[in-house]
Amino acid sequence: MKKYLILLLIISIQAFSQEYTFGKVTQDELNMKFYEKDSTANALILYEEGKTIFIEKNNHIYIKTVVYKKIKIFNKDGVDYADVRIKLYHNKDMKERVKKIKGLTHNNESTTALTKNNIFTNKLDEKHSEVTFTLPNIKDGSVIEYTYTIESPFTFNLKGWTFQSSIPTIESVYKAEIPGNYKYNRTLIGYLRLDKNISNVKKHCFKVQGIAGYADCEVLTYSMNDIPAFVEEDHMTSKWNYLARISFELSELEWFDGTKKKYTKTWKAVDNEFKNDKDIGGQLRRKSYFSNKIPESILNTTDVVKRAKKIYSFIQQHFTWNNEYRMFRDISVTNAFKNKIGTVSEINISLINALKVSGIDAKMVLLSTRNNGFPSKLHPVISDFNYIIAKITVDGKSYFLDATDKTLPFGVLPFRCLNEDARVMDFKNGSYWEKIIPIKNSGEKVQMFLNLNDNDEFEGNMRIIYNGYNAIKKRTEINEVKESKYLENYEDENDFLEIISYKNKNLTDTEKPLVEEFKIVMENENTTANKIYLNPFFIDKLEENPFKLSERKYPVDFGHPIKYDYIASISIPDNYSIESLPKNKSFVLPDNKGLIMYKITNSNNKIMLNLGLVIDEVKFTNDKYIYLKEFFKQLIIIQNDLIILKQN
Repeated sequence: MKKYLILLLIISIQAFSQEYTFGKVTQDELNMKFYEKDSTANALILYEEGKTIFIEKNNHIYIKTVVYKKIKIFNKDGVDYADVRIKLYHNKDMKERVKKIKGLTHNNESTTALTKNNIFTNKLDEKHSEVTFTLPNIKDGSVIEYTYTIESPFTFNLKGWTFQSSIPTIESVYKAEIPGNYKYNRTLIGYLRLDKNISNVKKHCFKVQGIAGYADCEVLTYSMNDIPAFVEEDHMTSKWNYLARISFELSELEWFDGTKKKYTKTWKAVDNEFKNDKDIGGQLRRKSYFSNKIPESILNTTDVVKRAKKIYSFIQQHFTWNNEYRMFRDISVTNAFKNKIGTVSEINISLINALKVSGIDAKMVLLSTRNNGFPSKLHPVISDFNYIIAKITVDGKSYFLDATDKTLPFGVLPFRCLNEDARVMDFKNGSYWEKIIPIKNSGEKVQMFLNLNDNDEFEGNMRIIYNGYNAIKKRTEINEVKESKYLENYEDENDFLEIISYKNKNLTDTEKPLVEEFKIVMENENTTANKIYLNPFFIDKLEENPFKLSERKYPVDFGHPIKYDYIASISIPDNYSIESLPKNKSFVLPDNKGLIMYKITNSNNKIMLNLGLVIDEVKFTNDKYIYLKEFFKQLIIIQNDLIILKQN
């Protein structure tokens, strides 16, 4: 706190021009039945505004932001937008506060105010809390408005403004007055452009008591109009990569006496900090602790890759992940090893130490998970990272390693880590970016050998082979429950399927494909007096297209290449003939990045069919969305085509 005592500021800031009057709604807003530009919207942000200024209070500098929102609720599905959550940050010495919360619900016949009894504060974790409230008396057609003020002592944490949300917005405005002493990097994120981008200078608005001279302020106004709703779909990374928003990052504080403090650092400086840091840096120097923990039989393995695999397996089987990441603080690899449970950081730093003990040069790697968003590559923003893994290089081949999941093969990262780029922390030669390239052999192959019996049921054998991420997912699913429960769930998910017997192979050997073998009976639901309408896709039938938007502004990201094969041999008895078979079909994505191939034949009352699907590309830009949408539409059509059998 002492370093802030000299920062006694007198800030002269004129009030922003009012764009709204709290408590005032129009009859048109109350009478609105739907939004013409998006008739599917359950609610609509009529107007929202944020205003940020810097103030001095109690010998400290605060960032003060006043937030206002007015929202139209069209129907019961829009009621959730009357629930407000405000996330706040704190450390041991200081904390953010929210004040002056006001809320009103306007209906044609009445206006109801939010009461203090309906405002709650909840602890989220060691660093965050949350203030919540719900606007009262919500009905179809209500207009709600609320305002609150956040005061933050963390000048590095100018939060910026998010213009886009999950419902459409007519107008979103953000204004700020920033003293020239504070220099922020700012980034416009997303695919939408600003309708208003104004920057003016306000002279002599910033002064420090006891020091001659004034600083100027930069007065900013950003706004967007007619903002479409951001709709999340399958196969995407974090929405924060694409939501229209403006972000700020404090790069430098320059004071009147000429002293400067840089907040945006170089990677060289970050490397040195990590190397000497008492938390992560100190934990990376626990090699001696692991020297007598690794069995001699592992350390004496001469083949380097085999030795690395054994160490990886040893750490992987020793630890249980507690589902926490915790990158930078409260890390203890020794305590975690003793207790056999740890965070991502504790497990993978233990792995790094163990590899080093065996003479293998292992490096720490920082990354951001898919749900966390992309890290900035313009300059180091360490808070962008939330995950630590290991990297080794043997005979010119690199391996990324994560020992948190017992179903992961050596050299394969969990799906959550497939987020494009990672930062390899090479403390000797300097850190560098490296692209995360997913394995290509992920896939599933289904083999059916069925006969139509006297009860008009299909019985026989089914074999499924899983590779790569499909095997990881299936192993996790099998291990989470008892086998009887797993089979019960399997039958529930696949209508009319009865499992007579079951076994699997290579469940614990993650280096081999996982194989499941079933003996099954399949009742056919589409049977008339003399005909059977057979859908040959007894399992894995795609029920709906994952791509439903008319237009998607952000890319499609599958995480890894996809391969799927469905092969079926169906024998029909002599008392039936095949009246109709679906046609052979194929569909190719542009540039041959994906293929659907469907072939079906009949020979001596034996139906042979093969559906193959391949998607080679991991990431598709939004201009390819229309082709992907059609691709999966064709897949659904194929999987709904029926075979017609006629009784002789």
